[in-house]
Amino acid sequence: MRQTLFYIPETLFAIPLFGWGFGLGLLVAIVIIAHCYQYIRHRNVSGIGGSLAFLGIGGAVLVFVLPNLVEPECGVPIRGYGFCLLLAILAALALLLHLAKRQNIETEKVFSLAVWTVITGIVGARLFYVTQYWRETFLDHTGQVLPLGESIFRFFNFAQGGLVVFGSILGGALGAFIFIHRNKMPVLRTFDIISPAAMLGIAIGRIGCLLNGCCFGGIVSDASWSIVFPTGSPAHVHQVAHGDVFLYGLKFEEVNIGGRTMFAIAEVQTESEADTLGLKPKMVLAWNVQSRRELAAILIDTYETAPNERVRLDFFTNSSHTEAAPFWLAPTASDVLPVHPTQIYSSGLALLLCGILFCLGRLRFYRQRDGLVFASFMILYSVGRFGIEFVRTDEGSFFGTGLTISQNVSIVVCLTGIALLVYKLRHTTRGNRVLSSVPESH
Repeated sequence: MRQTLFYIPETLFAIPLFGWGFGLGLLVAIVIIAHCYQYIRHRNVSGIGGSLAFLGIGGAVLVFVLPNLVEPECGVPIRGYGFCLLLAILAALALLLHLAKRQNIETEKVFSLAVWTVITGIVGARLFYVTQYWRETFLDHTGQVLPLGESIFRFFNFAQGGLVVFGSILGGALGAFIFIHRNKMPVLRTFDIISPAAMLGIAIGRIGCLLNGCCFGGIVSDASWSIVFPTGSPAHVHQVAHGDVFLYGLKFEEVNIGGRTMFAIAEVQTESEADTLGLKPKMVLAWNVQSRRELAAILIDTYETAPNERVRLDFFTNSSHTEAAPFWLAPTASDVLPVHPTQIYSSGLALLLCGILFCLGRLRFYRQRDGLVFASFMILYSVGRFGIEFVRTDEGSFFGTGLTISQNVSIVVCLTGIALLVYKLRHTTRGNRVLSSVPESH
């Protein structure tokens, strides 16, 4: 886990890099040079809409987002997650352009398509995440809605994580379909070349999840390939929140008192200071917190901010939960248990599927039937993701189904892929014409 790779200085030769500075000018220059090169080589200019969207999004990030990320005396941190996300986009784009050339699809349109797909994919991934974790995104520790400005900033602050792959697939697919339809491109054939490129992007993006510490797996103690994240990592927060490890000599459980969600001591660590001070199981914490995750995050943040200082925890001392007494606890080491490296599992799965889909696309049977590669992508990725979710513990049951939200979406996507596969095979066997017009290679 390495959330921050390095820092970009705030100025270059005394000129601000962010805001209305050097970075924005460089972005405009890149777009102008790219179109000038296109005109010199092809005597026409296309993809202006995609370039304007790229310029608008990039400019907004440079002017409004990055200045708020500057850390004093350091600069703008380059997060491992954001860096891998950028690398994933570039790698997927390179493969997409290569496949488009082989399929005789205009590369200029494909480049514009990629821009729109990335934008709608990121929006979809973020919407998926904030829908799932809306409390942590838009509410403060008292349960009140954050001010509009801070809520907007939290929504767009995805550089440190908070993107869901299935959200990016659905959002990107929707954006791609709209662009393909409006530009009269071959729909299924275009989705066929998008599929392996998307898998390559996901394979690299999952390494960013590993660096960020998110998307972790369940606790495992008997596997040599398990991984231990540091104190304060998302895995540690999850383990504290669910009572897997002690913090300040305590484990907590969720209780319902008078219709309110509160937290009580589940277990006291033997011979800890909490034990010495007389804290007992079932004593209720007199804090107004909304979730296990929020409680764990507050305790861990307090532990990391002042590791040598005592922390004050107030507990109710009467049965009516109206009177509380303070307890000052000394910091104690909190273990982080080893977990499945599901980020590596997911990255390996995506890389394997990228290779499979790439090879399928070269087979004569698949080349003659547009949509089969895309259908295979939906089926294979959904099945793999459904299985990996069983060893992930960062997501809970969705609407009481006993399955995570990603597993529910996997079922829908897989069934859609099977329906498309069956339709294409039946459509061909009935003697209908071959949809692909790509000449066969010998």
